[in-house]
Amino acid sequence: MKLWIARDKDGTLFFYRSEPIRFEYDFFSTDSIGFISSDLFPSVTWENSPQEVELKLIEDEKTD
Repeated sequence: MKLWIARDKDGTLFFYRSEPIRFEYDFFSTDSIGFISSDLFPSVTWENSPQEVELKLIEDEKTD
């Protein structure tokens, strides 16, 4: 699943289903998923946001 991640100017980090639009201090999209811990993804900054990311489910390996 492809998503977008963006960090607002105040450091708040959000996930979006579609590419958000940059405003003066934050980003906006009608497809906002919600905010996540600002400590995650330190390489995502206000300056380089938004960035497209891929969410991938990693299945547990079964041991027989």
